[in-house]
Amino acid sequence: MYYRKVNGYISTREAEDRTIFTRYSVIVSEVEVFNGKEQVKLPSYGIEVLEEVFEGEKRVEVVEEKVANVSPYFEKVDKLAQLFKEMQVSPIHLPEILDDMWEDLIRDYDIQVKLHKVAI
Repeated sequence: MYYRKVNGYISTREAEDRTIFTRYSVIVSEVEVFNGKEQVKLPSYGIEVLEEVFEGEKRVEVVEEKVANVSPYFEKVDKLAQLFKEMQVSPIHLPEILDDMWEDLIRDYDIQVKLHKVAI
């Protein structure tokens, strides 16, 4: 799946003799939905979390996770990325957290489909 980064936040923290850099990026792609008459392409925003662990200057660990198609609303996903940065959400927990929110988030696509159906 093609996507590109459109915004991001960086968190840095020290743990023992390690420095941990975590990047929370908002990513965008497209999703096709059927509005009752035709296929419509909508922008679709997701979140990518990349964590790099350094011992001195040497990178010793990299963990990355992304979840595409969180919402068609940039502002909503951007607020989630900011919240995840504040909470220091690790990449391995990203899918689980978003899975718990999925029912509320999927409704955003239903709203967009209805708006496109009215517009046609």
